[in-house]
Amino acid sequence: MSIKNDQYLLFLVGEDTYGVEALKAQEIVSYENITKIPMMNRYVNGITNIRGSIVPVIDLLDRFGLGESTISEKTSIVVINYENEHESTQIGVIIDEVFEVETITGKDIKPKAAFGSKISTKFISQMGKYRDNYIPLLDVNAILDYADLSELVQLKGTK
Repeated sequence: MSIKNDQYLLFLVGEDTYGVEALKAQEIVSYENITKIPMMNRYVNGITNIRGSIVPVIDLLDRFGLGESTISEKTSIVVINYENEHESTQIGVIIDEVFEVETITGKDIKPKAAFGSKISTKFISQMGKYRDNYIPLLDVNAILDYADLSELVQLKGTK
């Protein structure tokens, strides 16, 4: 089965359903042990080894400012291909549960609202209709902004 531009990977984070373009998701793996990296932003959980590659992993719920994910047997890591003008890299995001890959066509996609979402609108690219409700379709580049993710936490008393 080939994946098209109008297909979205749908998943649960916290109590809410979100979607990302299926073409941006390289793979979904079971939650693995994560090695902590000191002095990183709180939502950067650390790194893990996925098929011989070292992949940084972020807690998507924490990135949204909604608390930390609770790890269960359904917890997965979605490996996303993140590309900016300088480089291409893989970054893993912790999600609570994968639902499915769903086709959401143009007639079922609406612009994001300026307010009214649990998460910052900077993380939402648009809204997509799924089972008679509109869900946030996430902006991978905003969520995985490399400058934000690699910013070191300042220790108290240091500059």
